[in-house]
Amino acid sequence: MALSTNLERGGPPATLTSLLRAELSAVETYRGALERLDGQAVGAQLRQICVDHSRSVQVLRGLLLRHGETAPAASAGREPDIDVRGDDELAATVHALRDGEARQVEAYRRALTDPALTPGVKAMIRSDLLRRSEGHVPTLEAMIEAG
Repeated sequence: MALSTNLERGGPPATLTSLLRAELSAVETYRGALERLDGQAVGAQLRQICVDHSRSVQVLRGLLLRHGETAPAASAGREPDIDVRGDDELAATVHALRDGEARQVEAYRRALTDPALTPGVKAMIRSDLLRRSEGHVPTLEAMIEAG
């Protein structure tokens, strides 16, 4: 798929950079959650979601590089403060993760309406990045329901 350069498009792909920062933040957040919830039954599912976000980081970095941009190495954000312990910690953490996933889904949907993004980039977002993020929400909701 041929992608145009920034010079041809008239500016840097700010949307891609924003999406990448959000994905980097998600990876950091899931790693923090896995440290806090070490040994919990949800660990394998959270690990897989973290891997999915790492894959999304690689896809977005690749898209930025194709546009001639330097990809940020870290997010500007930080993981949410969750100051509870035990079963409450698990519930609060999974709720926070689910809310973050819902925000990421919305960010991808907004990106699909960005006129600065090429049809090829939008196709990648639609077929890979958005689809992957949309799958995380029901997984986390099932964890919440299971308590």
